[in-house]
Amino acid sequence: CVSFKPNSTNIVIQNLVCNGSHGISVGSLGQYAGEVDIVEDLYIYNISMANASDGARIKVWPGIETSFQTLLNGGGGLGRVKNVTWDTFYHENNDRAITITQCYGQKNQTLCYEHPANLTIEDITMKNMWGTTSESLDPQAGTLVCSAPDRCSNIRAENITINVPSGKPPVYACVNVDEDLLDFTCVKPAGDRDTSQG
Repeated sequence: CVSFKPNSTNIVIQNLVCNGSHGISVGSLGQYAGEVDIVEDLYIYNISMANASDGARIKVWPGIETSFQTLLNGGGGLGRVKNVTWDTFYHENNDRAITITQCYGQKNQTLCYEHPANLTIEDITMKNMWGTTSESLDPQAGTLVCSAPDRCSNIRAENITINVPSGKPPVYACVNVDEDLLDFTCVKPAGDRDTSQG
């Protein structure tokens, strides 16, 4: 629906109705070694998102250049994502309500932990989100995976009331984030998520 590419700053997006997309995404960032990507001061307000792969999303490449796929390779870039807020966001049949990854474009996520992203993610707020995900990952409603503890800071989720179709308690796969700042249940990922297709 909307993708904030490198060096997007001071932007407000509001009052959108989106159907079938990759959500309101930051990135991908850090794809080109040595280049600096900055995305900061974004406010995303009053969104209705349906039939998407993701709702709110941040995607960052790992800290080393990789070539796992002919048409999707990169990594090693520098920079930051800072001061981004998603506020008032309705989800209908999206695979994941929230996705944050510093391992974008990879089949082997272990490589990302061995070579953490050079691009940091900080001061992120997701609040006032409600609705229901798709059956695709039920009961998982989202993913927040940072490649090292010092690469992400102050990621907050407030007033999140996302349901999954089965009626089970929704869970989120979390790695290297401060779970005390998140208004939902985190679990350790069951396995690597292949992000080589997006």
